[in-house]
Amino acid sequence: MAAMQGASVVGGGRSWKWRAKHFVGSHLRQVPCLDACVQVVPKTLRFWRRRKYQTLGQGEQDDGTEVEDKRQSINHAFGGLVIKVAMLCMIGVTVLTMVQNSKYEEQAKDRLPEEMGAEPSDEEFRRDAPLVLYLGALELLICGACAQTASNLYTRRRHALKHPQDCEGERMQRYVKVELSKDASQQDRQLYGLVFRSSTDGLECLVVEQVQPNSLLDLWNRKCNRENVQQILQAALGGSAAAGLDGAPGGGVGPAMPVQRRVLPGAAVVAINHVFADVGMMQLELSKPSVTLWVRSEIFHPSLLESEVLADDDETPAPAPGQASDSGPPAIAPPGAPAADGVVVDGSVPGPIFFGKPCEDESPSGGSTFNAAYAIAGPRCASLAFEDEEPQILMRWLICSVLFGWVTMLPVLLMQPHESRPRQHLFRQYLLKPCLFLMPLWLLAWLLDCVELFFEANIMSPFFYFSVVHMLMPAVLVWYLLKLQAADQQLVLDQRKARQAEAAKDSSALQPVAVEDPAPTLLKEFICMNPVALVIIGSVAAIPIVISSLLTPMKTERARMAQGFLNMVYGPQIFLQLAFMWVLTNVKFVDLPRFYVACFGFLLSVPCFVVWCICLTCASRYGRQDMLLAQGQRIQRGRALVVTEKQAGDEESGSAGPEQEMPASSVVDTVEVMHREWELCYSA
Repeated sequence: MAAMQGASVVGGGRSWKWRAKHFVGSHLRQVPCLDACVQVVPKTLRFWRRRKYQTLGQGEQDDGTEVEDKRQSINHAFGGLVIKVAMLCMIGVTVLTMVQNSKYEEQAKDRLPEEMGAEPSDEEFRRDAPLVLYLGALELLICGACAQTASNLYTRRRHALKHPQDCEGERMQRYVKVELSKDASQQDRQLYGLVFRSSTDGLECLVVEQVQPNSLLDLWNRKCNRENVQQILQAALGGSAAAGLDGAPGGGVGPAMPVQRRVLPGAAVVAINHVFADVGMMQLELSKPSVTLWVRSEIFHPSLLESEVLADDDETPAPAPGQASDSGPPAIAPPGAPAADGVVVDGSVPGPIFFGKPCEDESPSGGSTFNAAYAIAGPRCASLAFEDEEPQILMRWLICSVLFGWVTMLPVLLMQPHESRPRQHLFRQYLLKPCLFLMPLWLLAWLLDCVELFFEANIMSPFFYFSVVHMLMPAVLVWYLLKLQAADQQLVLDQRKARQAEAAKDSSALQPVAVEDPAPTLLKEFICMNPVALVIIGSVAAIPIVISSLLTPMKTERARMAQGFLNMVYGPQIFLQLAFMWVLTNVKFVDLPRFYVACFGFLLSVPCFVVWCICLTCASRYGRQDMLLAQGQRIQRGRALVVTEKQAGDEESGSAGPEQEMPASSVVDTVEVMHREWELCYSA
């Protein structure tokens, strides 16, 4: 049995089913307008089930007190207009197709068999041209859907506009307030037990991945669990019966108290202390000795769409050996900690559990305080990132713009950046000026291409159109994209350094923080994108990608490793781009519709399938190597902090103890994200 279980598990303790599901999810994220397309499907026809904790922001609507953010109104209006125009174009092309095909079928009956293999005639051009015009209408639809999605992504929700403590009445009850304080004797050594990942693309919250067993947060959950049982017993048996079970003297039947909610995986931390709507500063608060968390159990956002579509009935992972289940208190208490009845038990023996009986260390007032000395300290170092949110979807659209040009570039430039988010301002800072020159040319060339197909007029030769629009202009764009990636890396490093130095001035009891280099998001998207899109982009832009990568130095080790994989993936595709240029020299205007169809057919051929497999292998290899590098950096930097701290302590005491290397699990957490492949969680 153990051998069978081991056979179904791959590296990192993840099953093959989990890897396969999240492989599909990673490629669902490549569809740039997936969210806008999904919203069109009626809820009754959707074959997936929305997770019950995915309605943050949307669940707050229709109560008459919405707080609205109008910053993205231009993108929203532009997207709606373009979608309507695209639908009208599709209707017109459909009518044109029906008319052209009816004429072609009558003419084809009179053609001789030896004429069927001849060069394309005007009739065949008219037959195939609507297929290409459909592609133009589809590009309009994608552009509008991307604009709508960008508007939904970066429209600030209520939790990003107003601190939860300023809410009143029913809105206040939607949040769970968690107050945690570390033990006074180990404020810089104890963790809260919160394992999370930062949200992306405008959500501005911390998504809970795990709650470490026997930690401060786990003790808070267990305390709420006992209080919930008491309240249920009071409601079912009456106050006197419940009081008798609790061992408390007397008591009448009082009003039923609302059941307290616990912090479980999938919940969203929307504010920490006085900080909200800033994931970097919220993580900075987690390094302090006491925190107040404001948590919501329901979140929904377009950046989480692939997790929603692929969600199972129960996404909560099975507990690891010795780890507590999320449905109740852990079966084994830590050494020296009190059991449910307050009796200290040994760590290897399960302690008794009494339903409805409070711990002796709870405050008489019934508040949320408890004895922090009973909680385990956890790893020596926290893992926190103090930078702004990562714009993953916008980076993905920039990669698509190498192929589609203005289609996915316009929604990115129309997105109104947040006034205090420097990472969002980088897009206009590096791309606005070149796009002011490229965008009119892109739109003009696209319009002329549609006009010449509709009116059968040769305005531009196919070689000129493809070489300029799909090779020369993307080459300029790729150069600025690599510059954008280098600037983003430097900005993240500066933010981490400045915010950590600022926090060190305010408090001397900060938790040591060990974190890896920031992820090179743009380079990662170039490598791990869908293999079909990767081959297409390589056939038109492999040369500028490799040259721009070689001429753009990166400062971090993770970015340099990504550059190596980028050159390895796109280097061989230089020959594919040269072959594509040679083919274009032989394409005539009358061959243009058939050329488009032949290109899509070539993508389904055996040579392309082999290239896809190679690209998938390289992407998987890169993901694994990147995660191992991030884990190694975390552990190495954590051990360096521990050694420095030990040396400082030895100098103060005047005695030097034997140097022993701490195990990795005692230095820092390196837990993999539940719904993202090859990505590590943060912990505090």
